[in-house]
Amino acid sequence: MGLALEKLPDWPAAMTHDLAMAYTGVSGDQMKEWERTGRVRFRARGPRGQRIAWKSDLDAALADLFGSESKGGIEL
Repeated sequence: MGLALEKLPDWPAAMTHDLAMAYTGVSGDQMKEWERTGRVRFRARGPRGQRIAWKSDLDAALADLFGSESKGGIEL
């Protein structure tokens, strides 16, 4: 990917697919499942139409994935 993530002061509010994958650390299959179910939506934005997803959507999807066991998540 060539991203210097350790040099970013904070994660941006919206991320490209590659950056979203690095941020969440989930598999490509998991990200596709979130997209398929509408949990995470990548929207075309900007002059080049880059597809981005909101960090808040990614955070919510991660919370569901790793949330309480009663909701199918993993209790840490």
